[in-house]
Amino acid sequence: MILEKPAADAIRLQNAFQAEHTMSEKIGRFEIISQLAQSPFATIYKAVDGETQQTVALKVVRLDQVQDREALIKRVCDEAESAKPLSSHNIATLYGVGDENDLLMAATEYVQGNSAATTLARHDGFSIWDIQDIARQVCQALDHAHAHKAGHQSLEPAKIMVGWDGIVKVLGFGISTMNATAANASTGVPEILHYASPEQVRGEACDHRSTLFSLGAVLYEMATEHKPFTGETAEQLRQAILEQTPALPVRLKPNVNRGLNDLIMKALSKSPEERYQSGQELIRDLENCKSGATAPSLPAAVVTPKVAAKAQGAAASAGASGISAAASSPKTSLPRMNASAAPAAQQEKPAFAVDPMMAGEGDPSAPAKASFSDIAELPPLKEVRISAPEPKHEDPEESEPAALKPESVYRHVQIEKPKNELKEVAQKAVAEMRKVPPRLVLYAVGGAVAVVLLIVAGVSLRNYFADRDERGNVSVHPAAAPEAAVKPPVPATEAAAAPSTEAQTAQQAEQLEAAETEAAAPGSPAHGPRRSKARAAAAVVPAQLTVDSTPEGAEITFDGSALCQSPCTLTGIAPGAHTLSASKAGFSGAARNVSLTAGANATVALQLETLAAVLSVSSNPAGAVIVIDGKDSGKLTPSQFSFTAPGAHTITLRRFGYLEASSSTNVEAGKSANVTLSLTALGSTDEIHAAGGKFSKVFKKGDAAGMATVSIKTQPKGAQIMVNNRTLDKTSPFDFYLNPGTYVIDVTMAGYRPVHRVVTLQEGEKTAIQETLAPE
Repeated sequence: MILEKPAADAIRLQNAFQAEHTMSEKIGRFEIISQLAQSPFATIYKAVDGETQQTVALKVVRLDQVQDREALIKRVCDEAESAKPLSSHNIATLYGVGDENDLLMAATEYVQGNSAATTLARHDGFSIWDIQDIARQVCQALDHAHAHKAGHQSLEPAKIMVGWDGIVKVLGFGISTMNATAANASTGVPEILHYASPEQVRGEACDHRSTLFSLGAVLYEMATEHKPFTGETAEQLRQAILEQTPALPVRLKPNVNRGLNDLIMKALSKSPEERYQSGQELIRDLENCKSGATAPSLPAAVVTPKVAAKAQGAAASAGASGISAAASSPKTSLPRMNASAAPAAQQEKPAFAVDPMMAGEGDPSAPAKASFSDIAELPPLKEVRISAPEPKHEDPEESEPAALKPESVYRHVQIEKPKNELKEVAQKAVAEMRKVPPRLVLYAVGGAVAVVLLIVAGVSLRNYFADRDERGNVSVHPAAAPEAAVKPPVPATEAAAAPSTEAQTAQQAEQLEAAETEAAAPGSPAHGPRRSKARAAAAVVPAQLTVDSTPEGAEITFDGSALCQSPCTLTGIAPGAHTLSASKAGFSGAARNVSLTAGANATVALQLETLAAVLSVSSNPAGAVIVIDGKDSGKLTPSQFSFTAPGAHTITLRRFGYLEASSSTNVEAGKSANVTLSLTALGSTDEIHAAGGKFSKVFKKGDAAGMATVSIKTQPKGAQIMVNNRTLDKTSPFDFYLNPGTYVIDVTMAGYRPVHRVVTLQEGEKTAIQETLAPE
């Protein structure tokens, strides 16, 4: 009963924790959607971040169940800080870590899919391709983390998540020390302890090779469905990790590939030097393991078709019985080509495909199996010799003995070529033509010549009339086409700005269109090649120009005329050289010369540079330290500064022996600003004397009229007094004499807010400072 009481208390606390957060729909700023997993040490929820509205996986640990909570928070925060540079698609992103209300919370990326632990629990099994793909992506994540000096202290199957898209993500980077603490604090046998490395069990410093040991333990379980190290208690399990060697995977599962077996055992080496030194090295051995297991090997009885043909020809010439199939069927003209004389009876093969990397030893005499994806190239096609068909006039009785002889397969048969009928037809035609009377032939030739002459005369007349009509049209419309050619179209944007120009251009376009319509009308005599050439020479195709600038909104000027703001498109541009420029306030102008051809569609992008704002700072006297917006510029007055962005700035000048001076100014792009400050000299602190006592007896024979009196009193008493950064020997309350001038007086006391005063003292003046110090 004494041993059961702590367990009962733990169960009661766990139930209270569940009841508390089951009824509550929010933990901090996170709104709980559902519970994903739970252990005696932590609970993982699917939640929504109230600030970013992002779905996250929220891991919550109760700090009241942890012995050294401060050490745990520090370790987790340090690890989360080291995981900030990680940016691999195989690593789940860590959004943040913090503690609130005795809860240590970590928000990470929510990944949809199945973990390796889920597949192992279902006993679905992993093929060699699954193991290779998962191991490759996990090793890439581990190498990426190692390159950024980040590690994983609790790698296990539950931390390897396979998404629906096939991408493997490793969970827990940045918060893996949570589970490592659970492994040490749990009273039972924690699941994570099965995958711990010997260095972790001994409490030594761990590097990336420790994580590769944990990966080897995960691969061992994926290949065999057994954990490499077991124990009834946590102490027995730790002893097994330190001293025992796990059973070979091939003994637990005979169909495990031998290369995969050696790879896993090397990853589980006790010494870090004997393990894989990087994930890439493990992947390389895994690839070699697969290629060695699936290398295709041809049996000795299989030969190429050409060799088989040669062997068969030799057997036929020797009179052997190697082609018994052809002899058994004498009436078949296509003999069967056998590659070997092996018997037909062979061992029965399975009807289903077997994973070549997980295949067992099998029959050693059987040929090695190769998967289709591992075949480098397809085997060549077999050659089949077909004998020529025998002539029909041959006697069937004579063909039968020929089929019995092997050499009949390769016999060349002379085939009678068909007669050339075309030649016979031509000869008949020539004979018929010779029978035609010569006079009739002369009549036919003469008629053909007459037809040709008529065609030539018609074409000549047509060209003559076309040229005459063309000359007549030119005389009637002398300026229609030339005027359209002389006056090129202007850009569309410029035309919109000048209505009169637009009207003139429209009138010219109508005249040009009318001239072209008249020339192109069907049936017109002027519709010919020469008229088409004249119209093509007169027509001018305008160009188009698209103008853009960085930044946008610049004023675009085309050939000296402001047309639009970028981005814009100019149309109806006459071919030739043009000048394009862009300008914008606060930016330097940009210009470009462009040359456009007829019908061109060009694009021009202009880059405008930001004009810097210039600030000149000076002081009287010079040599003061310049502080801009609370940051020391490292320069002394007078100096000049350039600002890329406009805005307001605070200028502070400091010089020893002078009162600090400040000023605010606003700088604008492309403009200059000046700040000149006059510094006030501080009074001398060389002669500071306490009021009364010996001072009144020796100074000017008791006459203190040439000095000023300062009286400082504070509540509570005992405050430290500083005059122009010089600390006085006395504390408040204290009265003392100062020479006339300006002084900076600071009154400080531990646990109270300091008092800062700037006073200007006149000769014979008495200044009292009475302050009640406020607690911090």
